[in-house]
Amino acid sequence: PAAAGHACRQGCLAAAAVQQRLLACMRAGVSRKRGCLGSGGGGGAGGRLHREISLDNPACPKTRRPFHTLLTGQGTTYNGWQSRIMYYHWRKQRAADGECTEMTGFTRVCASEGGLPDAAAPYIPSVFVPSLTPEVLAKYGHFGVLNRPHSVVEFFRRGLADRVKEKYVLVAETDHVLTKPMPNLATDATADSPPLAAAHGFGYMHASSGHNSVIQYCWPQGDFKSLQAVGPSPLIIEKELLRKVAPLWLNCSYILRGRPEPAHRIQDWVLEMWGYSIAAASLGIRHSVKGMQIEPNAYAGTKDGFEKGYQIFHYTYGIEYRLNGSPQGFNTIGEWSLDKRHYGGAYPPPNLDPPPKQANPSTKWLHAAWNEAITEAGDTWPATNAMGTIGWRREGATADEIQKSALASAVVGSHWTWAGIKTLSFLPAGALKTPWGVGKWGIALRPKGLPACAPPGECLYIDFSGAAHHASFDLSAGTFLSTRVGDGEEVIGKRL
Repeated sequence: PAAAGHACRQGCLAAAAVQQRLLACMRAGVSRKRGCLGSGGGGGAGGRLHREISLDNPACPKTRRPFHTLLTGQGTTYNGWQSRIMYYHWRKQRAADGECTEMTGFTRVCASEGGLPDAAAPYIPSVFVPSLTPEVLAKYGHFGVLNRPHSVVEFFRRGLADRVKEKYVLVAETDHVLTKPMPNLATDATADSPPLAAAHGFGYMHASSGHNSVIQYCWPQGDFKSLQAVGPSPLIIEKELLRKVAPLWLNCSYILRGRPEPAHRIQDWVLEMWGYSIAAASLGIRHSVKGMQIEPNAYAGTKDGFEKGYQIFHYTYGIEYRLNGSPQGFNTIGEWSLDKRHYGGAYPPPNLDPPPKQANPSTKWLHAAWNEAITEAGDTWPATNAMGTIGWRREGATADEIQKSALASAVVGSHWTWAGIKTLSFLPAGALKTPWGVGKWGIALRPKGLPACAPPGECLYIDFSGAAHHASFDLSAGTFLSTRVGDGEEVIGKRL
């Protein structure tokens, strides 16, 4: 169905515009030799926060140790909007820290197809390296996170790290939001001890004797006692130590993803993190293990001011509430939902509906942080047809809901075409039958960007094949217009 009558819209055009602006870079073959550079500094009012900070200001304390933030990511829509939110709050916290901040430089290290600039390039200081090919990723279970160590290796191999003048770097992720200024938490070497990197401690990264066989795939002489419960981000480390560990980190990640045993002994989604932990231990790199970040969900017992105890809010988990303010439950989408996974194909919209009043402080903080960054971007934030925080929970219409809706009552039991293809059937209890498998349908709640659906109007959601759609109906004409959530692609349906 995606091929039927769909057009390339704003996202494609924005990416094309960026690529044209940096055409000279590509024509010179830089993307293959060194990597394309983007020199964006932010958009909207927030762009005023971007300026150079001196590394050797004589007015600053002699104990000051500047570090350069390396934001690793991929040239996708999903990583692009997260990167813009992250960079906005990095600028905000750096400005709050004053002229003597240790947060001096920033570079997004972005793996993209062919090493070409993406649509976020004008707004974030970026370098681009070619991402791993689909053929390579297919050998490792399509594990896109392998692009993280790959991009860091390429960052050094292509000489792009020469732009980093600081001794230390912070390796950050796109779904990090700084809650306060970040100090340099690493420890310098002394006459009696080597330097200590600083890293966040993860509860699921603790090794035991049962992991020795996995560790020895990468490091034959190693054992679990040498490993620390850390990953490659957040991580503050000397640049030259990162240069040394990056190839081993990448190679170990390949090894762990390429064998069946590691995924049986370790959660497969953290194998790349284990790749770093093993590689660092094999080189004798030690870390001061910190509580640098918080990862709260709807059940977190956070209190007002919680953000003062951490440097980073890592929104790795969805936050799911009922509209009455109680948590929706585990492993389910809430009636109110703030989850990065909703926005794989389109940017989140501005003015996200606030969480219920009973929501915990961390939920309210993150909601405000997203809204602030999106608002400050102004008209540089791409138009989007994605839903906000309400409407993602799609269970299929109940008999009672169908009875109360004039539109649902008229449609239940009917059969339609989808872009001329038969047959889309609206079955009782919100069940949907399509040529591409089963799905769900029901009454769409306040879908953004569709005025025809605003009360007293009604629209239906039509979800199948992993895609969500909103449909407005002209029952007298026997047609509907479906708009896909996220990219806004449209399909016409006709009643049979």
